[in-house]
Amino acid sequence: MTSPALQAYSLSHMVNSETTIAREVDALLTAWRTRVLHLLLVFSSSILLIPLLVVCCGWGVPLPWPIRVSFLLLYAVLLYATSRPRWPLPVRVWLLLALIAAMGALRLVVGQLAGSGRLTLLLPPLLALLLAGPRAGWAAAALSAALLASVPLLLHAGWFAAWGATGIHVAYSYWVMQGVFWLIILLTLMILFSRFQALQRRTMIAERMALRRLEVESADRRRLETEIVRIGDEERRRLGAELHDGLCQHLTAALLHCSATEKRLTAEGEATATALAKLRVSLEDAIGMAYDVAQGLCPLDMHPDALLPALERLCREVHRNHGLSCRVQADRAPAIRNPEHALHLYRIAREAVVNAVKHAHGTRLVIALEHAGDDLVLKVTDDGRLTAPGAAPAPGLGLSIMAYRAGLLGGTLRVAGGAAGGMAVVCHMPRAEATP
Repeated sequence: MTSPALQAYSLSHMVNSETTIAREVDALLTAWRTRVLHLLLVFSSSILLIPLLVVCCGWGVPLPWPIRVSFLLLYAVLLYATSRPRWPLPVRVWLLLALIAAMGALRLVVGQLAGSGRLTLLLPPLLALLLAGPRAGWAAAALSAALLASVPLLLHAGWFAAWGATGIHVAYSYWVMQGVFWLIILLTLMILFSRFQALQRRTMIAERMALRRLEVESADRRRLETEIVRIGDEERRRLGAELHDGLCQHLTAALLHCSATEKRLTAEGEATATALAKLRVSLEDAIGMAYDVAQGLCPLDMHPDALLPALERLCREVHRNHGLSCRVQADRAPAIRNPEHALHLYRIAREAVVNAVKHAHGTRLVIALEHAGDDLVLKVTDDGRLTAPGAAPAPGLGLSIMAYRAGLLGGTLRVAGGAAGGMAVVCHMPRAEATP
């Protein structure tokens, strides 16, 4: 059972994490809105140039000069806002919305319900909702509704008489009916857009939270796997040290005692001396096998430069046991800061050598340590049976273990046919873990 204190801590951590991710999502949305607003300003400045020229020249529907000048002023403000990308996002958004609302009001003054003014006044609330959020969207909706309601009153009061617009051309009842329809459409779009935007934000937060949990769980799993491997290596190192310092030393003492006894009894009885000689040989073989087991369990010392001597011992072992030519090729001895990483590299090299001895049926092995850019590269190549260059062998347990060890090093493993035949095992390890 989880204690109340731990439950409270987990709940607090989840709340803090969700708050942080919500801020990240809001920052992403703000960056997206900034880019979209700039593109919208540039697009509007470009696309409205031709209609503005048509209006100013009086083509199509001739307009009074005050209205033409008003359109020119609005376009000039639009160009100025487009040329100021460093202005705060709310300032540029409200400036654009004010320009669109003013243009819609002018279109209502000129064409009333026969023009595109009502459609133009639908844009500010929707743009405000997308570019500035729900509060700005509903505020812009109230502004558009106020403009739609105030234009007929101002026309009837004669405010635009100097501009050539006197009275209204349609009945108030018809204007009210169209206004109600317009308001229904606006509310429908606002509700749908706001709900969709809220759903999108919640989905982004949930997705990022799931991704964050997955990253944390993956990191925990990698740490656990690394710890398991470390414990296994530590246990092997302990067993190797016990074999080397305990059993091997005890067998060596028995061997010395046997040799001394053999010398004393040589003159007394040939049969006894022969038996002791056989016992001495058996003890020597047992000591050799015990040392080999200890060396296999603990192949590396704790020194940073222990990898290269261990690889040289591996080559001598291969030559002694299998008669193959094996050599280590290194431009300079790498110093591995972390002994566990050096042990992983050694295990990869040893597994590659064992595979080459079993399957390649070649005569020569080369273990190379190179520095390539920011990586330390371990290469094990053989001259065994011809393999197409770049061809990968069938995956097996040994290759999977080597790839897993390379992953623990933060590196990569590639096993494929060499340029001159044979097989090449190449492990790249980040150079940050090693000093040249």
